[in-house]
Amino acid sequence: MHKTFTRMSLIAFGVAATVSLNSCVDHDYDLTEDIDLTLQLGGNLSLPASSTDILTLSQILDLKDDSSIKTAKTDGQYGLKTGDYALVQDGSSEPAEFEVEKVDINGLSGSTSTFELPQFDNPGFLGDERITRKVTNTVNSVSLSDDNVTDQIVSLSYAEMDVEMILTVEYRSDNFASTAYIEKGYTAVFDPSWTVEIIDAPYLESVDNHTLRFTQEYGVTPSHPLNAKIRLVAVDFSEADADQGLYERGKFRMESEVNSSGDVSILASDLPVGHVADLELVTKTNVEKAVILSVTGVVDPEINVEPTSFAINDIPDFLSDDANNLDVENPQINFTVHNNSPLTIDVNAILTSYYSDGKAPENVEIGEKYGTSAIVVAPNGTTNVVISRKPISTAGVTNVVVPDLGKLIETIPDEINFHDISCEARPDEVTFRLGDVFTFDATYEAVIPLAFGENMALHYTHEDLGWDEDLEKYNFNEVLLSFDAVNTLPLAMTPKVIGLGHSGQELTDITATVEGTVQPGTMASPSTTSIKVTLKSTAANIKELDGVRLVFDAVTADGYTGVNLNEGMSLKFDNIKVKIVGGVIVDLND
Repeated sequence: MHKTFTRMSLIAFGVAATVSLNSCVDHDYDLTEDIDLTLQLGGNLSLPASSTDILTLSQILDLKDDSSIKTAKTDGQYGLKTGDYALVQDGSSEPAEFEVEKVDINGLSGSTSTFELPQFDNPGFLGDERITRKVTNTVNSVSLSDDNVTDQIVSLSYAEMDVEMILTVEYRSDNFASTAYIEKGYTAVFDPSWTVEIIDAPYLESVDNHTLRFTQEYGVTPSHPLNAKIRLVAVDFSEADADQGLYERGKFRMESEVNSSGDVSILASDLPVGHVADLELVTKTNVEKAVILSVTGVVDPEINVEPTSFAINDIPDFLSDDANNLDVENPQINFTVHNNSPLTIDVNAILTSYYSDGKAPENVEIGEKYGTSAIVVAPNGTTNVVISRKPISTAGVTNVVVPDLGKLIETIPDEINFHDISCEARPDEVTFRLGDVFTFDATYEAVIPLAFGENMALHYTHEDLGWDEDLEKYNFNEVLLSFDAVNTLPLAMTPKVIGLGHSGQELTDITATVEGTVQPGTMASPSTTSIKVTLKSTAANIKELDGVRLVFDAVTADGYTGVNLNEGMSLKFDNIKVKIVGGVIVDLND
């Protein structure tokens, strides 16, 4: 707008000089200082009609490369058309890493059980045959407990574990010291909810997830017992008693039995004829370590996300004017999260605009906690969220509507901060590996299309100073200026003109009255509005006039809400006519 109004001003106030240069002055005479060179031109004087160049919005904004206001380079960028303006600013934060540590269970215990075998006797005809007796059942216990389990595990229906235990089989006897044989087929049965594996016992096989069986005999003596190393790898707690598993937040208990049965034999040749042997079979369970590696249940890890700032750079001064109300129709915050955990996460946060001039910050609260739509981050993938003032529909994007989002930029801030971010896992049952580090990695982009709502008020001020000092030679009382404003901006603009003195002060003895409002238009259908400006001077001379302050108050007109500003939109003044009412006094004296 600067170039346009400079020319208009010079047309208005340079008319006197133009008239005087075209008047008849005989230069053959020696005009001395004793001769009064004051000319008076009477009547109404008019200049021929003229027009200005087209002034585009890109010239008005005059943006630098690092400005936060960008133009869409192609259709579809920022969801706009080529040339449309949007305030665009990226933001990112350090990835938030979180985990639930593995649970080392402190309370570990097993048990010792004895079974008195039926007496062995040698009637004398068996030779090297075996004397066999049956163990109907021995019962041992396994107990795990801990009252300091992390409270980030809320519930537990299944657990993958690393529980190492030793199953010992031996015998005691006061009248036998040779080898006793645990026969092939001897079986140890664990709890059906358990899954056990053999660590180091080549003489054992797995019958099913909780049953082990001897595939060959194994000889034991009082000094050389059998020690089978077993690992418990999983437990199904879904049908456990109420006092088992994670029976209370932070408290874990697991108690179960191991039942053993099968045949035990000795060689008849190791028992003299006519003698008997009394053997007591001893079975032991000993738990060496117990760690919970993975849980299926509800977990609630602590996820701490750092705040993110959007710095707003190189905004034209008039857009930051406090008199503006930038009722942006549909600002948007794009929020992309990479979540490699199995958790569905609810996010709540606060957006705050900060101003360097002392203006109070503006806050907008977002998330289900604050009464808006929920920000839901999906598990094991990427979630794209758009926080917007009005609903949008984009495939693959979750839209969170926040009706008061626009108040963040009613006056353009220096910075927008995304903070007080709380992330809470939904109380859904998932399988979660303890000790694994998961990542909540968020990136942000503020995209604020410069399309205004019905309450937009834009205050644009421009001062044009330093006019030709020879203006003090001219005096006139009234100038009538008329022109046609050809407008493709979607704004209704009311102009105002104020005379300024050499010190930039407003002149009270020169008044300007403007008739008409520049009507909105579009690039496809420009509007043409006739504007009249009446300039009156009550002073004896206009020498104090050094320029003008040009003020435009623009609003969104009915039917033009949501029309995005485009770099090709323009303003032109056509058919400019200047009339000086009552003549001009020209002082050509030195």
